[in-house]
Amino acid sequence: MIRKFIFLIFILGALGAGAQEILLPATYNVEVGKAFLQPRLKSVTIATPIQIPFFDDFRKGGPYPDERHWSDNHVLISQSFAFLPPNYGVATFDALDSTGHIYKNATYTAFEADHLTSQPIRLDSVFTPIPRPLRKSDSLYLSFFYQPQGKGNPPQKFDSLILYFYSPAEGIWNRIWAAPGMPLDTFRVKTGKNWGFVNIWIADSAKYYHNGFRFKFTAYASLANNILPSWQSSMDQWNIDYVYLNKNRHRFDSTFRDLGFVDVSSTMLKNYHSMPYTHYSNDPTREMNDTLFAVISNLDVVAHPCNYGYTVYDAAYQKISSYTGGGYAVYPVYDSGYVKYKPYARPRITSILPIDPLGVKDSADFIIRHVIVGDYTPNDRLFDTLEFTQSFRNYFAYDDGTPEAGYGVTPAGAMAAVRYTLNIKDTLRAVKIFFNPTHSKSNEQYFHLLVWEDNNGQPGKLLYDSIVRPDFSQFPHDFQTFVLQKTVVVRNAFFLGWMNTTNDNLNVGFDLSRDNRKNNLFNVDGMWR
Repeated sequence: MIRKFIFLIFILGALGAGAQEILLPATYNVEVGKAFLQPRLKSVTIATPIQIPFFDDFRKGGPYPDERHWSDNHVLISQSFAFLPPNYGVATFDALDSTGHIYKNATYTAFEADHLTSQPIRLDSVFTPIPRPLRKSDSLYLSFFYQPQGKGNPPQKFDSLILYFYSPAEGIWNRIWAAPGMPLDTFRVKTGKNWGFVNIWIADSAKYYHNGFRFKFTAYASLANNILPSWQSSMDQWNIDYVYLNKNRHRFDSTFRDLGFVDVSSTMLKNYHSMPYTHYSNDPTREMNDTLFAVISNLDVVAHPCNYGYTVYDAAYQKISSYTGGGYAVYPVYDSGYVKYKPYARPRITSILPIDPLGVKDSADFIIRHVIVGDYTPNDRLFDTLEFTQSFRNYFAYDDGTPEAGYGVTPAGAMAAVRYTLNIKDTLRAVKIFFNPTHSKSNEQYFHLLVWEDNNGQPGKLLYDSIVRPDFSQFPHDFQTFVLQKTVVVRNAFFLGWMNTTNDNLNVGFDLSRDNRKNNLFNVDGMWR
């Protein structure tokens, strides 16, 4: 029996790039773009300055910074772009503005791009245990972790990340610290680490020990100097994490009583990130993965005994199954790295997700909740939880919905194709594709949207061909839906892709979080590879 229609979200997974197959930094952020549609002020300064301690590890949901700590919304708060961060969530600086597009003042030389500015802070006084003036002997320090590039595009050598302090006494911003742009590989060779740690003593009481002190991070970025505008893109990314301002600290104060998740699996499926519930229910054992992954870090200087496990719930939070990894001592990440103990790092999937026995439901949601508990007290952070939702809808998707880069083929006539495998015969009625908006909308070009039969792992008989184009005036912040002009019946496996009509790069959103190269092919000379 032929089922209902299928949507396919089309952000490609990892690939092996060839001479005419190009991977670019993203020129747009879908999380910020969607959030921009919701009412929000570009700058929010609170009426009452906040008191120390000031702390933000960016765990609060993004994409914008927490208004309790920060007064602007230029940076992105997410997990997608950081490489092995201290904990879950970072602030990412790039060449994209608060709407998710390339800055209008972008040039090929370094220009002021993203910045992150604290709310006004009371540095004139401390208020516990009793109010009194702040003194130099209170040993006030600001610390943070930083990383160039992450999973994205490296800042160029003339780009930089700069920290400024605002002096209420002088009414000016003073440059305090700066880091030059470089690839993460170079940074790792220079420092021996994936993240740098900065700890700054704020000793100038005349300048800074006043009501209304602020600090800000500013990134300077530059456009790539390419011939075609559709290839002009640059993220020039920096990540920061764990921003902490407080008294009673010292120059070697670089560890924290903090145990938690850096990342967890975002799907329980083996072959897709998401798929129709009818297809999953037809063969759940084929579609379920054997294990999940959990990345756990201990930022303290000593080991902590812990217990880790996860629980699976239905959409009403009724328990379906659970897993426990038992007790284990988690050692400091600085000495031992992230947890490698398999019952924690690669927890088994103990049962399949429930199926629809009647095979009529297109959708279902299941919540997977990870928990790790150490020897914690109510005042520290040796406890953490992280959730993801396994969604089944009426589409297949390899990607997680966040494009960290852009993909394209060239020249005119070049083709790209992605393979999809089905468990039951079905009908393809529409395709959803995310295009990264480029400089001057130069990828708003016509292309052939194509569907092929599978022929021994390569595109075979052509089933569908129509000429379409991206339309950023209609869909500036989301996936674009192309409704097929005729019904296409698909079975077993098929390919979906496109053919260029120009030399311009279509810059399709590309998900770096999942290796999907076995299902991706391209053709620039009559041969699929």
